[in-house]
Amino acid sequence: MNHFFNSIINQIRIRKGLFTILIISTIVIIILGVISAINFDGGILPIDLSNIAFIKYLKGDCGVFFLIFGTILNLIIFYSLILIFCSKRFLIPFAIIFYLYFVYSQIVIFTSIILLYGFFNTLILLLLLLIYIILEILLLMTFLLFLLNFTDNYGYFRNCFTFNNSNILLLTISLIIICILFCVVLIVLKSFVILLIF
Repeated sequence: MNHFFNSIINQIRIRKGLFTILIISTIVIIILGVISAINFDGGILPIDLSNIAFIKYLKGDCGVFFLIFGTILNLIIFYSLILIFCSKRFLIPFAIIFYLYFVYSQIVIFTSIILLYGFFNTLILLLLLLIYIILEILLLMTFLLFLLNFTDNYGYFRNCFTFNNSNILLLTISLIIICILFCVVLIVLKSFVILLIF
């Protein structure tokens, strides 16, 4: 595990410029997401909350299977797009755009929940969602940095997921585990009637 964290620190040092750009871009997108959700009724690129798996689950419009499947599917879509567009150097800007759109969508959802249901009414959900979003952003950003080691290489997809390259595998597993944990905590909290959205 120490090797994993050391490799992340080393990767940040190697790609200090890109890491700085990603951090600044992420902060800017977070601010834009909050502003657009407040001023443009769901954002410049509107996101329909009724299609969000965990919102549907808390409203009682779907079951546990859809909650887990829908949440993981949403993450896999962005994960796959970042993975594909990091395969070639000229496509990297698109990978960054999809990463930033992921951040934007999560912030719009977070802000919209506050606006629609109130801060204190959804405080526990917001705290859980905030932790989940922060972890997702950090893991996807790190995932993107590690993928650049294989850009333009022959056998890009095979090289990314070899056992010798445990970093990308660990990040992938971590993303899935965090996603499942988020769903499990929601299920537990709802079962005790701690979390409900009407």
